[in-house]
Amino acid sequence: MADNASITPFISLMLAMMASFLLCLIVGISSDDRVVEFFIANRSLPVAWNTLALCGDHISTTVLLSGVGAVSLGGYDGMVVALSAVAGFALMVPLAEPLRNTERFTLGGVLESRIGGKDVRTAGAVVTIAVCIPLSVIQLVVVGDVVAYVLGLNLAWASQIGTILIGLLVVSYAAFGGMRGTSLVKIGNVLLTFGVFLVLIWTVLKQYDWEVGSILETAGRQGGGAKEFYSSGTLFGETTVGRLNLLSLCLTLALGPIVLPHIVMRIASYTHGAAARRAATLTLPIMTLIFTGIVIVGLTAAALVGSHPIAVRDPQGYSSLVMLVDSMKSKPLVTLIACAVFITALSTLSGLLLSAAASVAHDLYAHVVLRGRIAENREVALTRWVIVTFGVINVFLAVAFHHWNVVALVSFAAAVTASTVLPALVYGLFWKGFTNRGLLWTLYGSLTSCVILEVSSPAVSGRPQSLLPQQDFHWFPLEHIGLVTIPAGFLLGWLGSQAGGGRVKLGESRRR
Repeated sequence: MADNASITPFISLMLAMMASFLLCLIVGISSDDRVVEFFIANRSLPVAWNTLALCGDHISTTVLLSGVGAVSLGGYDGMVVALSAVAGFALMVPLAEPLRNTERFTLGGVLESRIGGKDVRTAGAVVTIAVCIPLSVIQLVVVGDVVAYVLGLNLAWASQIGTILIGLLVVSYAAFGGMRGTSLVKIGNVLLTFGVFLVLIWTVLKQYDWEVGSILETAGRQGGGAKEFYSSGTLFGETTVGRLNLLSLCLTLALGPIVLPHIVMRIASYTHGAAARRAATLTLPIMTLIFTGIVIVGLTAAALVGSHPIAVRDPQGYSSLVMLVDSMKSKPLVTLIACAVFITALSTLSGLLLSAAASVAHDLYAHVVLRGRIAENREVALTRWVIVTFGVINVFLAVAFHHWNVVALVSFAAAVTASTVLPALVYGLFWKGFTNRGLLWTLYGSLTSCVILEVSSPAVSGRPQSLLPQQDFHWFPLEHIGLVTIPAGFLLGWLGSQAGGGRVKLGESRRR
């Protein structure tokens, strides 16, 4: 049972869950069963709200917790990783307008509008599922662990029970709320994250008499010495492989998250291309503030908790945020963290489920199998059942792999997105010579290379923090594979287009 100190956050968490659910149902449930209403809210959301929701799409549980953990454990390297993630949002600006102007809202639909061919929709759906399932599983695993820790539940299976309950609730949100309902949760995610960071930073600054230098000095000392903590090599070492690992991680985080499937769907929900471009531009300063908060909170965790205690409890650093709050002995802060983690998980998972279900119901079934001959209300009803199916599968996988080190799934999903989706969109939107064959080589070839290298990397075997720590069959030296697979994705698209035999080029597709 949870002790008395856990009663307040538990009650607050329950109230947040019920309030969010009711709000989502009130806003999301509608008699309008049109596809465009369910998936992209009929492109009628106010631009300001939709922009905040776009930021909420970017703030996942893993971004929040792993970002703080990387800074608290890695110091300089963690800050470099955060900076690279911010730099990626600048790359979204030139993509947003042409992406919205395709008038499609799934990855397969966007690519088919540029290249043509039902096999393109199929390939887009395959990549979408390959990205959404790993990300959903890791979100469920992490949020189950964090909620159990915050609520003081030390019973066996406490984390798994939390994962099941939250997973089922998320399924209800996505199935009933659609884009309109889940957008409100994402807006709440952004506002609550801002609030948590402000309260944490204000509390710590007050504790240190508003001396920022004292926080930095203490963080350096607690991190093994200021010279080491604020020097490169703290995350992966100073070897060549270590430096390449850091470069690969930064490249992956800069290029992958900006084109995740639910981000593509969000961009499609704007009223027109110019609004999408302005929203992408506004996202940059907002996310810069968020990641600045992540860096400051990470340094605070290093100062108050210490890098070594964090690494002993959790070598990946995911627990650093809750350990920080726990060290401050503040019930209100524990309550805020519990609510923030829950809302963040709810926001991310609902978007992933919606985009994965769209790839199956809208792309594969409605357009590839039935060739568009399906009533819209039937398609929406089918989508809701697909959401339930994906949700159950994700919850089952999260429970089954709960005691495995599944953190590698985050880097893998980001690498898949950066290696497949980004080259496909860049070539498809801007290169007239891009062909059907080039696109399929990019999607299937890059996805295959990602799977092969990930399985062969230290992230899966050969190290205590690997997915399979008792096994060692890795031959690829890098833990993060994006440094190889991202250039390979662009190369495969170019080679496939040059090889000839593709069914249609971009320019021909436009004239259809």
